[in-house]
Amino acid sequence: MGHVVINASLALIFSAAMGSAEKPHAEFSGAGGTLAIFVPTSTGLVIAADMRQSPHGVFCDGINKILLPHRPRTAVVVTGNITLQDTSNIPKAELCDYLAKNRAPIDFGRSALEFLDSTTAPFAELNWAALTDQIYQSIVPYIKAGNLSPFFGTEIAQIIFAEFERDTQSSKLLSLTVNLDSAGNFTLQPVRVTAATTIRGDSFNLDSDRQILPFGEVPYYQQHVVAGVGKQFLTHDYFDLVAKSKVADVDPGLASAAAVNLISAASKATEIVAAPSGIGGGESAVLLGSETQVLR
Repeated sequence: MGHVVINASLALIFSAAMGSAEKPHAEFSGAGGTLAIFVPTSTGLVIAADMRQSPHGVFCDGINKILLPHRPRTAVVVTGNITLQDTSNIPKAELCDYLAKNRAPIDFGRSALEFLDSTTAPFAELNWAALTDQIYQSIVPYIKAGNLSPFFGTEIAQIIFAEFERDTQSSKLLSLTVNLDSAGNFTLQPVRVTAATTIRGDSFNLDSDRQILPFGEVPYYQQHVVAGVGKQFLTHDYFDLVAKSKVADVDPGLASAAAVNLISAASKATEIVAAPSGIGGGESAVLLGSETQVLR
């Protein structure tokens, strides 16, 4: 499931700001690194994620990356750089404690939760242009100040929104990437998750084909977990899940066990073949079903 931008004719939202010629202040760095697995099931959507961030190559563990807004049966996961801030004067030995205690000026997860909690609109009717403006307003001062120059020309983060629609028994996903081009112009764009992705994301009902959807360190997952050194750590739960044909066939208990196993296998694989960013630090999982359940 690569991060391929949807055809420009389907572009959902766009906003831009040029970096100014002002003298740069301290350059920001990112705290991120995530592998998350999404599995639609017969009674809800299972999400599992690792719990490690790796600022400046330092491992900060026990970080909850599955964010739950107040609106029911909804979750957000951010991959890539979850937060951006100036940590240039923080000793590496103090980085984890500093990040835990200090609110980052740019926090994509916080922006996503605030956006979701500001509206009661159904998932299919959410105003993504409003989210674009919200993130734009939080990031543009630092673009103009020169703080984000190291991120020009990159995909900074990916924000995955997920919801289980109880009335239709459907799992819905929309993935948006935060990008800065080489001139510092900002865009927030939808990306293709499956061959059936539309401008409003993906929807999986009971008749849909069984899916195991990775986000974050996807190339590493594909090359070194399900087809490489990590395969030795996969249990029967994963192979039982792969054998299922339709979403209706997938029990949430099996999906949870398999998704957590995949995260654990990836963590163990990184001890043999290092991932581009840290994967590890424990596993968390939730089920978006008739209610939201924190599984671990």
